[in-house]
Amino acid sequence: MQERATLRWLQLTYKVPSEPSQKRVWVWRRLQNLGAYALQNSVYLLPHSDEVEKHFSHLAHEIREMGGEASIFSVVALDVADERRILQSLLDVRNADYNKVIKVCARFLLKALNLVEKQVWNEQSHDEFAEVLEKVHILFRTAKRHDVLGSLTAIARASAAESITVCEQVFRLLLEKDFPKVRRLLEMNYEWISPESPEIFDSRKDNSPHIA
Repeated sequence: MQERATLRWLQLTYKVPSEPSQKRVWVWRRLQNLGAYALQNSVYLLPHSDEVEKHFSHLAHEIREMGGEASIFSVVALDVADERRILQSLLDVRNADYNKVIKVCARFLLKALNLVEKQVWNEQSHDEFAEVLEKVHILFRTAKRHDVLGSLTAIARASAAESITVCEQVFRLLLEKDFPKVRRLLEMNYEWISPESPEIFDSRKDNSPHIA
């Protein structure tokens, strides 16, 4: 039993007035942004942390202000398999956000490799690369803002940050049209270039800026 209690969870249980419906939608969206797990209607879970406690406490206060009821409990799972399933579900959502950043960077770096082969860099290339670099920073900031899992997502978060760093370095070298250095940098970081990236980054699939 002691091993099962190592992971503490915070549980938010609430009830909001049925009308107006916007109140229910507002609470639901806040919980979605936090990535909270819906255990059942109006019962949500997240692994315990000071940050999660702060978010849940603030949300509970807002719910009471709108005339509803809210309670926060510190709980532990008795079923380890069920706990692992819930935790994996939470991790899948957050890791998907970071993986999207990595995939956008892969498309960026693949295009950079093509430019190095052609020895081409012009105003159009500059604008396209700058747009994608800005997009990937927005994606990363959004992923971090919605991530309250702390050390549980540290590897995915660090990987996304590293892929962005490589993109920034490549972009700076492309601005200087130093194609040999760009090639060496890409060779040193080839693991970030996915062979599937042309399909993954179709703008119709993920709304990312498309580099033709």
